[in-house]
Amino acid sequence: MEQVIQGKKKRRFVYMIRLLIATAVAGTCFSFGMGSGQWTTTVVSAAGTRDSAVSRFSDIKGHWAQATIAKAYEKNLISGYQDGTFRPNGKITRGEYAAILARATRIENVQGQEQVSFTDLQGHWSEPAVRQLVAQGFIDTGDYTGGFKPNTELTRYEMMKWIANGLSKSDSSFQDAFNDTKNTLLPTPEVNRGTIRNEQIPYLALVRGTGIVGGFQDGTLKPADPTTRAEVSAILLRYMDVEGTNASKYSDLNELREVGTTGTNLTTISNYKYSSGSVMISDLSGADISLSNKSGILQIHRLIVVDANRSTPRGIYTKLFMPEKYASGSYRTFADISFTSVLEKSNLITFNKGMPNSLIQFNRLNLDLAKKQDNETIPMDSGELLKKGIQKRFWVTSTLRNTSWSYFLKSDHKGEFKIQR
Repeated sequence: MEQVIQGKKKRRFVYMIRLLIATAVAGTCFSFGMGSGQWTTTVVSAAGTRDSAVSRFSDIKGHWAQATIAKAYEKNLISGYQDGTFRPNGKITRGEYAAILARATRIENVQGQEQVSFTDLQGHWSEPAVRQLVAQGFIDTGDYTGGFKPNTELTRYEMMKWIANGLSKSDSSFQDAFNDTKNTLLPTPEVNRGTIRNEQIPYLALVRGTGIVGGFQDGTLKPADPTTRAEVSAILLRYMDVEGTNASKYSDLNELREVGTTGTNLTTISNYKYSSGSVMISDLSGADISLSNKSGILQIHRLIVVDANRSTPRGIYTKLFMPEKYASGSYRTFADISFTSVLEKSNLITFNKGMPNSLIQFNRLNLDLAKKQDNETIPMDSGELLKKGIQKRFWVTSTLRNTSWSYFLKSDHKGEFKIQR
């Protein structure tokens, strides 16, 4: 990693020397070579001092990203337009994003690979940056078989995928995390809406789990939407802090990894541990669990835990499942189950009595939040969902004690899930 950083510092030093020499000669600023409406690089006065971003750009004062834009400007990541604006809400293109990301990364360039590019980039101002990012592994050429199209608006998914690729190249632990999250549950309602494809999940998991991208207020990631210059400034600053670190230091990512590999985030978020001989939740996925009173047959797919012991709940899945008002003092569990009733008429009390302990209970999620997040749960009239002989998949909730206790869930043929504290 030290070699990577030193190589980057050397390139930046050479770049700044060239910039200062040329500026001394010209007494003005360089253009970025984008044609009309082009961005310009940092302005350096005769005394060698850099103008502040607020004084430089006429349209960022009071903007939510003012401080972020100023910081990105100071780091020479971004620049403005010749008319003195930054246009923070303006959409960003693939070529523009490539130019900024190429300056942000500390990953060593792969010598001899710079010639890899796209035919429609020849002569375009962003061609060197794109070549660099392809060589470093940020950009997968297979994603752009019809040409790179540098002037096309960048989608949020492209933005996130490129930096996820960069993380994987910066430290092997992120590649391990990528592999661990291929089957995880993303903490966004979009997984229920079909707007996130399975192959996109690990890329989104890396950037969400490290906090590089936090999502919108409603928890969505909006991968198909375009992104703005202000958003890119904020995200790349966070990316620079994460690149080259170790994936294990990010607790949110650890939750996503545990869910992806075991079907639950239990040991990451709580003090519960597996008992001797326990199988994983993922081992039970698709296995029948017959209720003891023979009222139905259950299958479990995931068991999500939120730490609700304090006034502020903890865990990456909080927004997805936890209502604003709740009783603190326990771990809240949210189980993704399939269930087939054997009863002529649905009866939640009977179903709960058929469970050997309260690890899984037929308690509905908060209905208002469930509707908002598109989580299927038991309606007020459970008979609308649970009909005899018809399997249904939905979420239920229960609690784990925060004192010494144990729980188990025994399948008919695939072993027993056992935990204790």
